[in-house]
Amino acid sequence: MAPTQTQTETQTLPPDLVNLLALHSSFLTALSLHYAHNGTSVPVSIHDLLPSVSRIWRARNVTLEDLRLLLGVLNAGPAAHQNPFYLSDYSGGKICIEIRDGAKLSGALGSLNEDQLQTCFMDALDHLWTEWSTAQGSNTSTPTQARPIASPKRRGRPRKTVPTAQPAIQRFVDEKTLPAFLTQLPVAEITLCSSATVVAPLREKGRKRLREFKDSAQQGRAVKKARDVSFAIPATCTGKENEPAALTAQPKITEFASVRKSNLLDRLLAKQTLAAASPAPLSAPELARLSALQRSEEVLSIISLLAASRMPGTRVSFSMAALVQSLQGSMRSPLSREEVMKCVEVLAQEVVPGYLNLVKLGAMSSVVVNQAMRPGDVRGRLASLGVAI
Repeated sequence: MAPTQTQTETQTLPPDLVNLLALHSSFLTALSLHYAHNGTSVPVSIHDLLPSVSRIWRARNVTLEDLRLLLGVLNAGPAAHQNPFYLSDYSGGKICIEIRDGAKLSGALGSLNEDQLQTCFMDALDHLWTEWSTAQGSNTSTPTQARPIASPKRRGRPRKTVPTAQPAIQRFVDEKTLPAFLTQLPVAEITLCSSATVVAPLREKGRKRLREFKDSAQQGRAVKKARDVSFAIPATCTGKENEPAALTAQPKITEFASVRKSNLLDRLLAKQTLAAASPAPLSAPELARLSALQRSEEVLSIISLLAASRMPGTRVSFSMAALVQSLQGSMRSPLSREEVMKCVEVLAQEVVPGYLNLVKLGAMSSVVVNQAMRPGDVRGRLASLGVAI
């Protein structure tokens, strides 16, 4: 496929202008994608747009000055009325791109006419280059002007002449003067948003009140510090009239410090005496035994029901593992295996030693229930062991 005229012209441009055109195309692509996803009614924040333009351009990170340059070139061209964008400052470091009133975007989703805007950008560059090169040529003769193409003289009837004027930024551009041309390109102004203009007096009023509050707080701290210093050391000067006050203030401070030290020592000694007189805290085994005694009545009633459900007889035996599993499934509050075994041991050794017996044969452990020796007063036994019923 043969290259188009725009592609051919772009290939003949210097690299700096090619990068500038690519930057403008990337800007239009990122803005079109943003409008397709978010609509055109909401202003576009440059903090969200700049990373997208940088990812599409892939040359470097795009800055606010780059966007100002692009919009400034569009505004300076012959088709400036077709530029729908302008920069608006919402204060607080928030700058957005907005659409001018009356500008219409084509498409159902409000998409941009990227080809038209790209052509307007190139025409604006042509226009700016022509003006700048003309101004430079009027001051000093420079080789930046277009070189005329010589036409041979022919006899007879003259033929129809074909325009030979080349575009302003084509292959005849002098790359030595191009940086000077790029540095003088115009940039777009940032206008203050109308809503920010309304809110600005309120914000300034709030800042003024905050400054007054900070100043008053600082003055109060300074006055308090000066008063404290004057109270602690009143005799800063060498005058004789101030010496008695200094002599009387020093003993007061010393007396207060001594009283405070004595009160603190008394409190520490009283706390130490109380700790020595109070009973020693229970150890971990004693706490486990007391907890098992408090649960022994419920465990004993479950064991009695399990023994009654077995075959009739005076003695009923259970393996420790089966009994622990049955007790864990029957308790109102969940208990661990160690807690259940501790309850069975306390019952067999202290609460009902004749009713429950522990039998160990090597690694196996069993519990034997003698129903003929069923205890009568279990609560009285627990009260004698120190359990509050």
